Amino acid sequence: MAFNIVCVLILIACVGVNLCILLQNKRAGGFTGSVSGMGGQQTYWDKNKGKSLEKRLERYTAITTAIFVVLTLISNLI
Repeated sequence: MAFNIVCVLILIACVGVNLCILLQNKRAGGFTGSVSGMGGQQTYWDKNKGKSLEKRLERYTAITTAIFVVLTLISNLI
């Protein structure tokens, strides 16, 4: 019975991780950002990134991934 409950929770966590990943924007930084001339400048978006939806989605992704890993480990112990 407990194993079935953990399996359902794993499925819910899996769906949550996938939704968080799919809702995030694609990152176009790195090489293309430095080529376009925005390498050293800090924009308004960069300064307020911690308060944005993207930052919250990154945090939710990390949390749901950690929950998924913990539930998977618990299912192996049951």
